[in-house]
Amino acid sequence: MDELLLNELAQKLKIAPLNILREEAEMLILSNIAEASFSKYILFYGGTALRLAYNCPRFSEDLDFLMLQPVNEADLRQALQNSTEQNPTLSIADLKEKRNTLFALLKLQSPFLKHTLSIKIEICKRTNGIIKEFRPLSSPCSPLQPVLYTATIESLEIAKLKALQERSSPRDWFDAYYIAALLRKPFYPPIKLKNDKFEFKRELKRFLPRDKWKLIDGLMKKI
Repeated sequence: MDELLLNELAQKLKIAPLNILREEAEMLILSNIAEASFSKYILFYGGTALRLAYNCPRFSEDLDFLMLQPVNEADLRQALQNSTEQNPTLSIADLKEKRNTLFALLKLQSPFLKHTLSIKIEICKRTNGIIKEFRPLSSPCSPLQPVLYTATIESLEIAKLKALQERSSPRDWFDAYYIAALLRKPFYPPIKLKNDKFEFKRELKRFLPRDKWKLIDGLMKKI
């Protein structure tokens, strides 16, 4: 993406350029994963899946998957290397097998940004009872439209409510609130908000377009 298009998109989407560049890179990575033979053995879920498969307005930083069948580290490396060859601003900083996760960390170093961005990829070796379906993924930051096994919206709701009880992240709060609205059901917080309200709002504003900040006020009234 050139600087002119980046600035046009930042103005149009009302979001910081770093979110646009990161999401463009995420879509490239997802496209290469979708084309790999192991794609049928993984399931896309989490906040980025909610955005790209279900049009959540919140931008996201990481790519989370569940492993349905064993995935070879070398196969993941090849998919990521394909991404770095197609986008030279991307590089693989780390890739390793952990006890319960296949983990990768990519760095994005763009001439249009002051700082290097990180994209973390985790393929968890436990399926956690998530139900899957094929979903097309799309983003205003990329022309690519990969199709991957993705968690159903109902499964994402269960996962997000569980995550809220474990870590109470502002992003999880917003995602759970968004899913309830998408399913046209009332949002009943499973716990009380423990976060500092100023920091809570500031965190969400980093990842939400400016014209969607009113949604934060709607969420705050619920919690």
